[in-house]
Amino acid sequence: MIEFFNHLNSLQPLSSEAVAALLKIIKAKELRRGQVWLQEGAVCDKMTFVVKGLLKLYFETGSKEVILSFAREGEFMVSAQSYFGQVPSHYTIRSVEQTVLVYILRSDMQGALEKHPELNMHLSLIARQQAAAHEYHTALLMLSRQARFEKVAADHPWMVNGRLLSDRMLAGWLGITPNCLSSFRRAQ
Repeated sequence: MIEFFNHLNSLQPLSSEAVAALLKIIKAKELRRGQVWLQEGAVCDKMTFVVKGLLKLYFETGSKEVILSFAREGEFMVSAQSYFGQVPSHYTIRSVEQTVLVYILRSDMQGALEKHPELNMHLSLIARQQAAAHEYHTALLMLSRQARFEKVAADHPWMVNGRLLSDRMLAGWLGITPNCLSSFRRAQ
């Protein structure tokens, strides 16, 4: 849980009153590998922070899995449109490996924001990080398949080293086929 507070303090220092308020509403959860955290069609009501492990946000089309984002240790995960609009999510959030996370229910967060307005800055900064990550992914998909792989290998070597992500998952995020990914790996 200390990782959560360290992360928030790195964005902007928290007052002791805000820390005390968050300690009252924060919850911890451990997910086994492959466990669903948010099911497509459900309303996202949790702001989630990954303490250890990895989550993915994705949807399925036919037999293909399209991955929109990953959240690893020290990162937040939320289905933004569902969380902020309180509408059913078009996406599923699932653990890629055994994952320890902390989360705050939206209703509890709303109460904390009303009592401690300084937390609005933290929420805004988290939302900006989420938006920047989605824009990075969108810009990546505009590149050629080879350029996508090369950019991710340079920017996020953890994604291509083969320890955390299967070829199918990485290919699903890059918008390419696993066979195409394999050929890029061989040429590397």
